[in-house]
Amino acid sequence: MPSLDTPPDRSPGLTRPYRAKDGGLVRLRIPGGRISSRTLRQLSEISATYADGLLQLTVRGNIQLRSMALDSRGAISADAINAFLATDVVPLSHERVRSILCSPLPSEKYPDLHPMVADLDAAIQADPQLEDLPGSFVWALDNGRGDIAAEHWDLLYQAVTPAAGIVATNTGETWDVLARQAVETMTWLAQEFARLRVKEDPPPLHPYQLGFRSRSKFGAKLSVQLGPGSSRPVHRGRRRLVGPVGEDLLVGVPLGLLTPEMVDVLPRGEVTITPWRQLLITAGMYDMASFRAAGFAIDPTEPWAHVSACPGTIGCVRTEVDTLAMAERLVDAATNGQVILTEDVHISGCERRCGAPRGTYVDVVAPRHVVSVIDAIEERRLMSTDEGSTETTR
Repeated sequence: MPSLDTPPDRSPGLTRPYRAKDGGLVRLRIPGGRISSRTLRQLSEISATYADGLLQLTVRGNIQLRSMALDSRGAISADAINAFLATDVVPLSHERVRSILCSPLPSEKYPDLHPMVADLDAAIQADPQLEDLPGSFVWALDNGRGDIAAEHWDLLYQAVTPAAGIVATNTGETWDVLARQAVETMTWLAQEFARLRVKEDPPPLHPYQLGFRSRSKFGAKLSVQLGPGSSRPVHRGRRRLVGPVGEDLLVGVPLGLLTPEMVDVLPRGEVTITPWRQLLITAGMYDMASFRAAGFAIDPTEPWAHVSACPGTIGCVRTEVDTLAMAERLVDAATNGQVILTEDVHISGCERRCGAPRGTYVDVVAPRHVVSVIDAIEERRLMSTDEGSTETTR
């Protein structure tokens, strides 16, 4: 039986949907979060026809569709599969090796690593050894800002200069590399993890879950080729709050649920999905009113910029708490002045805390009423005041 530290890989894909309480769940890989508004409209139409009409953004910058009909074999219909394939989002192989995070915001100070996303994705798909990596395995490309490095990842490249940086594993090893070596180095490490994990029963999902002996070997060959590990620490920063980013606009997507109205208002061209249930819209600051009217959060003081929740009773058998409705009630309470939201709040239906943000936030598990959520926020605020700090931790 799998241990608690190494659960079976249940990451859903097109060829292996997850049977949730509300029906089939399909997750789609969006490397680096870059996707065209045209493709989003195609996916929105697919959801309207075969799912619940919404597109749900994940904390790894991907997209999932819920409430899809499944046949007796647990598969979605051939028509739905063909519709997905027509979007060119689904690769021919490595469909569940999906999570490539990349620092999303443009900057004159930090390098743009999105070209590296394309190189890394091509290297992954060209390697048969990597096709069976767990769906929860995360590759991360951080431009030096530290926003992506603060997330959960298995392999990380963090730029130090435009031409060089470090590669790190979640087992603690780091190596100094040139930027042009980053993709090859991360691929080597992923290959080594793929070889080591199949020697254990059950196969671990992440490098830090390798047995002690295997973990001590992880990265050994790389140290021979690149020399001793780096002493440079990984810089972990914070996510950017919603609002203008130069001429672009970073908008929050309440509960990560993209409605057809939200998709329709997006301009032509690419948008970027962040791991924080946001969209970066190119030149979006020139039409902020339209995005607000469609339901996006565009101001960091808005309640929806701070509230998140797991799927709750609608899609999960582990809880009877309607977390989504609870989140809406909390936003209503904040809008009416019953509570002040100065930090992130995540409402979970159970102790697994699915979809919780990284960093500091008010952690509310299985509340029976929105009053319980408000009490938790006030209790944290009072504790922070007593300690002389406004920072709140889980």
